[in-house]
Amino acid sequence: MAQAGLDQGPYTRGLEEYPPEWQEEFNRFSDLIIDLSTRYADTILIRIFDPRSLQGLWKSIRYGVRRYPTFIVTGGQKISGWDIAQLEQVLKQSGAVEQ
Repeated sequence: MAQAGLDQGPYTRGLEEYPPEWQEEFNRFSDLIIDLSTRYADTILIRIFDPRSLQGLWKSIRYGVRRYPTFIVTGGQKISGWDIAQLEQVLKQSGAVEQ
């Protein structure tokens, strides 16, 4: 988070008000996104949608998302949950290259 400049902003402000399991999930998700963006650099584009927003709700309906986190990869391939090995396999199949 510090490397991305997100440790000082509104993204972590108030995180301690949430239950410990939510804090852990947030940190796990943040670490994964930072790791993927570092390793794959310019070969992937990461967009994060809050499912509570109108755009996030629309994306959830459009892609049939029922579990979070869900990753949608080029071509509409959907990976739900924390199976990072499957996510990386799909990323590589889609043409993403580790830097």
